Amino acid sequence: MVDRQECQNCEQKHNCREVYRQMADPKAPKVLRNVIQAFLLPLIIFIFSLAAAEKLLTAKLKSEAGKNFAALAAAVLAVFLYLAILKIWRRKN
Repeated sequence: MVDRQECQNCEQKHNCREVYRQMADPKAPKVLRNVIQAFLLPLIIFIFSLAAAEKLLTAKLKSEAGKNFAALAAAVLAVFLYLAILKIWRRKN
């Protein structure tokens, strides 16, 4: 009840309704794939590459701090590489 009273007094109530109408439109673009590509995959890539780099660097580096830094750098590089490839792919499509 309170929401309806607020909507009646709102100067942008027509714009608000239009936005909700467009969001409910079945022809609206789907954003789930973009959300997964932009947020979920980089996070997964970071976690797996960090774990893999740390495991691979265990035998090569004696220093714990050096191993952690190198693994972090490798994971960040993997994410940046993914994002660069994604950006190039999106330009072409």
